Amino acid sequence: MTRLAALAATEMRLLMRDWTVLAFAFVFPAFDMVILAGVFGNQPDDGYGMQRPDEYYVAASIGVPVIALALVGLPVALASYRERGVLRRFEAFGISTVKVVAAQALVTCGLVVLGAAVVLAVAAPTYGIPHVVHPWQTALGFAAGTVTLVLLGVALGLAAPTARAAQAAGLLAFFPLFLLGGGGPPKGVMTGTMRTIADALPSTVPAISDPWLGVATVDSSLAVLAAWAAAALAVTGWLARRKAA
Repeated sequence: MTRLAALAATEMRLLMRDWTVLAFAFVFPAFDMVILAGVFGNQPDDGYGMQRPDEYYVAASIGVPVIALALVGLPVALASYRERGVLRRFEAFGISTVKVVAAQALVTCGLVVLGAAVVLAVAAPTYGIPHVVHPWQTALGFAAGTVTLVLLGVALGLAAPTARAAQAAGLLAFFPLFLLGGGGPPKGVMTGTMRTIADALPSTVPAISDPWLGVATVDSSLAVLAAWAAAALAVTGWLARRKAA
């Protein structure tokens, strides 16, 4: 555990030097929230489940740093280590790949919490922070969404041959998940086909915003997130066995 903590601290210092990932993870969610909440106003709307759009986007934007860090930042870091042979050098010094991956996953989870705090800090003086109707379910949705996307990010980082490939794949995954997962238009204004696709995605946004605003419970989102988490674990295990062989 001491070695894992030291690795996590080192990974945090290295990641803090990459301003592009930090800007994408911390600036974009708050910036997007300010624009969308301002555009769609504060009058309850049927497309938002008769919720105020500004409150919807404050709650929804909490899930955006999760997507950015887990699907863009984490895979690029892992793929870069594999590409440059860093993982092999760690193993030569007795530090397993599992510990390195665990350290990067822990750092990602910590930065996700920080990213959510940044969104709330920007929202408080602009649109206010909406009342959390179901706090425990909201926290559970946030945790489940974070764990699921971090597992997917690990699988993507281990599968990508280069850091550039990981970045391209991560961005290709980010935008559909962001737009269809509730970070852009709400599901209430989507067509039936798009709503069906959105329901099948590992979306952190509805897992957070639905119980937060009292639109629905987190139960429906948990089943989808659990399925994606199981798939990510299976893929990660297969990649690890292939590497060992």
